[in-house]
Amino acid sequence: MKRILASIITFAAVCTMASAQLAINRTAPANGATNVAINAQITIVFKEAIALGSGTCSLNGEPLEANITSVMAKLTPPCLNYSTTYTFHAPEGAFTAKSNKDKKSPEINITFTTKERPRPEARTFDAIVAADGSGDYNTVMEAIKATPEKCSKPWLIFIRKGHYKELVRIPETKPYIHLIGEDRDSTVIEYKINCGWSEGGWFGTDPDFPKYADKYDCDGLKGSEGQSPVMYVNAADFYAENLSVINLWGYEDRDFPQALAVKFEKDRVAMYNCATYSYQDTWYTSSNGGYRQYVKNCLIEGNVDFIYGAGDVLFDSCHINIIKNHKWHEEKGWIVAPNGGATDKWGYVFTDCLLTGESKGDSIYLGRPWIGNPKSVFIRLRTDDNIVLRKEGWEDTWGLYPTIFADWGTMDAKGNPVDLSKRLSKYWTLNGKDTVWHDVKCRLTDEEAARYTFMNIIPGTDGWRPDLMTERLAAPVVTIDGQVLSWNAIDYAICYEILCKGAFVAFTTETTYTAEGNASDYQVRAINEAGGLGQLSSGPTGLDDVLAAPATVITTEYYDLLGQRISSPESFCRQIVLRKTVWSNGKTTVCKIRF
Repeated sequence: MKRILASIITFAAVCTMASAQLAINRTAPANGATNVAINAQITIVFKEAIALGSGTCSLNGEPLEANITSVMAKLTPPCLNYSTTYTFHAPEGAFTAKSNKDKKSPEINITFTTKERPRPEARTFDAIVAADGSGDYNTVMEAIKATPEKCSKPWLIFIRKGHYKELVRIPETKPYIHLIGEDRDSTVIEYKINCGWSEGGWFGTDPDFPKYADKYDCDGLKGSEGQSPVMYVNAADFYAENLSVINLWGYEDRDFPQALAVKFEKDRVAMYNCATYSYQDTWYTSSNGGYRQYVKNCLIEGNVDFIYGAGDVLFDSCHINIIKNHKWHEEKGWIVAPNGGATDKWGYVFTDCLLTGESKGDSIYLGRPWIGNPKSVFIRLRTDDNIVLRKEGWEDTWGLYPTIFADWGTMDAKGNPVDLSKRLSKYWTLNGKDTVWHDVKCRLTDEEAARYTFMNIIPGTDGWRPDLMTERLAAPVVTIDGQVLSWNAIDYAICYEILCKGAFVAFTTETTYTAEGNASDYQVRAINEAGGLGQLSSGPTGLDDVLAAPATVITTEYYDLLGQRISSPESFCRQIVLRKTVWSNGKTTVCKIRF
């Protein structure tokens, strides 16, 4: 009888062990939690050491990968949106006890809501630069030198229209500088400088270069701080908007040596609606891997490796323009020459960009590897009628090979898919005197292409959200009572810009302003926390010009933002162009539109 009872007890214990579940100690966020950070990780802490089981964990249906440390499972989703409810799901058996794989975790569901987007404080710009002497400073560098060190929030510098012939240098000790131009095409920082001049010629080898000595400066000139870009930013959390940066060496001479327009050396750099011009090496992303840049709606012009360096960089809806010098030694043309930083997860990513050429038949490679094993991907690139994009896409120079050089969804000027079957997939290196060939990924599946999103690439673990910097706040609705303008408060605005006949007048944190002269000549726009200029209120001088009297269109012409007439604005997909309209009542209007 004792033996039978002992057997029953042993059998019951085995059944209990086989069916026992892993006990959960706690989760973060807890189920039902609110005010959760947008860069939150999901952590599940069990009461004993665990291992991965079977099944896929997910957040709102998107799969997540778990990392195990002793009793803890940690899952890192992409950056979350503000004021949004999420549900995390782990199927039964997603985790097991490390000592007993038959001991499985239960089904886990955690629902939580992220915090509201923080409301910015009301404030105006910290400094105004004006070349005509009407601002706080006459030059950009005067404003930068007066900027406090070690800022922990944006220091807003508004730059009036004008040509600023100077070198811009931002030191490491001055993060959070935001340079906001009044108008991209009329707010220009320019200088003639390059990397190549040394005593005796270009790197001491070219006998023709001494004749250029009196025409340009190099990176050894006084005030250059040993750097050759027109704009050199060695600080984190930099933002620029509505600026053109021109290296006149590349822009005017269209020749080597390297002549950088911009160079960035730290993490968290964002540019919106800016233009950079040169010939060779226009845009240096970073010397170090892992640093992030977000570049939206920008124009980048050049010919030779004119976007190069390291970093995880997203070029969103940008216009890339290839230029030529038509000299006997003219280069073929390469857009990118990335440096494969060891900590770069994504490398260069171009989404919804336009590639144009200034003359018919301009040939171009997407790029070539520069250092290490770089990554570069073009998603939904569209070309114009002038560009001849070489069928192999990429060039295998210098005996290096990338981790991935690929494009997906590339289209011609008419929107037809480009044949990607001949894309280069083999690159060579040398092992002594032997040539070694390497297979390289040159195509993406639809599922792989879908992973190249802002939220995956840019915010990172610190939840950096430069997309909110580039957000255009809504146009205020202005009413006029005599000389007083009043308007509705705009959500997330820190202040408002007042304009008269399209020209800057003042900034104010109020929602009223007393006009001088005709109040109907005034317009208002909201300014976001980054200093970004919002949409302009309607009015007689606005982008949406309303004619006082009925009229019909006589002629319509289109121009690019450099003032060159274009015959097919549709080729400027997702870009801003100028539309000139002549009306039957004698009026002519010019407005910016996006195709």
